Amino acid sequence: MKKLLIISLFFFAGCAYLGFHGKSVRNFPEVHESVVADSECLECHHPDNKNDDAPVSPHPDFTGCLKCHNDEIKK
Repeated sequence: MKKLLIISLFFFAGCAYLGFHGKSVRNFPEVHESVVADSECLECHHPDNKNDDAPVSPHPDFTGCLKCHNDEIKK
């Protein structure tokens, strides 16, 4: 049980704190320049609202899209 708790914490903390997240929206500024809310992200990236050009989010029920995906681009 303790091992399961540790693994769960790792996965939940991984996105925000360890950098295990998808590409930055800043890689595609012409598409994302007007996006300021998580709900706007999911208009294109939610599996039910899929835009043909946008990759589907693997976690559409989570919040904080921009918190994880609006980071600085690291080269």
